[in-house]
Amino acid sequence: MSSLKIPVVPSTMAGRVFSEELHQIREVHIEMESILQSLAALQNSAPCASCANVCCKEILCRESIESDFLRFVLGARVDDYSLSDGWYVPGSGCRLSYGRPLVCYEFFCERFDMQEVGSLKQLSRAFKSVYSNVFAGQHILVVDDISRISMNKLRVVLGRLEGLRDQANSALREGLLRQLASQSSRSEVNNPSATGKGTA
Repeated sequence: MSSLKIPVVPSTMAGRVFSEELHQIREVHIEMESILQSLAALQNSAPCASCANVCCKEILCRESIESDFLRFVLGARVDDYSLSDGWYVPGSGCRLSYGRPLVCYEFFCERFDMQEVGSLKQLSRAFKSVYSNVFAGQHILVVDDISRISMNKLRVVLGRLEGLRDQANSALREGLLRQLASQSSRSEVNNPSATGKGTA
């Protein structure tokens, strides 16, 4: 899909040195978040936009500023965090396009239980599991200092993450093609003369 402009690493972490592998993981992670958000946006019912019982709470948002990895992904955005509302803005939703807690991609709301979002849920679960057991049996979200993760482990994570990104990109392409085909067939039904199938 289109290339993203990856934001710079946070000034709040400027005193620390991060490996090239971690920077690459950050870039692919941000791409992956963008793809998952695009897949969620393909749902015709737009469940989050019309939801009256928003599941976004400050206690969930907090992981993005407490996790060393997510702070690294967030970059300078970490300073915009609201202690009362987290990243949520009433009427417009989450302010973050990247660096969200991974729970945000679990789509546990029953409004995401339609057949079409099966691949979205599978990709989201895989996204979370890519980071399992990266340091002393811990998930990357709970590792206190991500710079201590070994190069070998980071390379494994990066390889898995790149493979998952490619898979997610394929799912997004298929979803977009399905949506275009659906819109095209609806257009033909609503305007039969456009296809030459109108009355003679």
